[in-house]
Amino acid sequence: MRQENITITLDDMLQRERIRHNSARYVRGMDRQDADLIKSTYWPEGWDDHGLFIGSGDGFAEWMRPVWPTMRMDHHLGQSYIELHGDIANAETYFVAYHRTGKENEQTQDMFLGGRYLDRLERRGDDWKFINRFAIYDWYRKLGNSDSWHDPWWTGMNLESRTMGKQDKDFSWEVFANGPLEMGEILDGHNAVTKPGE
Repeated sequence: MRQENITITLDDMLQRERIRHNSARYVRGMDRQDADLIKSTYWPEGWDDHGLFIGSGDGFAEWMRPVWPTMRMDHHLGQSYIELHGDIANAETYFVAYHRTGKENEQTQDMFLGGRYLDRLERRGDDWKFINRFAIYDWYRKLGNSDSWHDPWWTGMNLESRTMGKQDKDFSWEVFANGPLEMGEILDGHNAVTKPGE
C-alpha cells in the first residue's frame, strides 16, 4: 500500500531521524571495518540479503571480516523514503559506495557501486533496528587500476596518514573518544590510535 499523502508530526520526525541514524551507524561499521557496530544495527533475529550473502545480521558482519583486508569502502547515503506503521517502518535509502579492491602494496582496482537499501525496521523501546535488509544494485562502474597515493601531486596532503581510516586506527575513533585533541595529531603518533574502550 502506498502512502501518498501523509501528515508528519514532530514525533514522526524524531522516529525518522532515529532510523536514519541506525543506517549511518551501519555504514560507519562497514567503512571502519567494525563488525560489532554492524551487528548492533540488527535485531538478534534480523537478516540481510546482500546477494552474495544471505543470512543473519550477525552472520553478515562476520562474513565481512575476511573481505576487509582486501577492500576499502566509502559509503555515501542519499535520501531515505520512510513509511512508519506504528512500531514497524519500511525504508528505501539510496547509496553510492566507492570500493578499492586488492591487497595493500599491490596493484588495486577502483569501482563505484550505486543502489538502494530496502529495509524493514522495528522499534523496541526507543531503538529502531533492522529486521530485514536488502541491498539493491542499480549500477556500477569499474575505473580500472587505482592511482597511487604516493603521487607527488598529493604529497602536501599527507594522504597516506589520512587514509588509514579503513580500520580501528582511523583518527575518528580518537575524536569520538572525547579526549583532548592537538594540531598535527593525525601525523604524530596516529598509529597508536585504538577504538574507545580497548
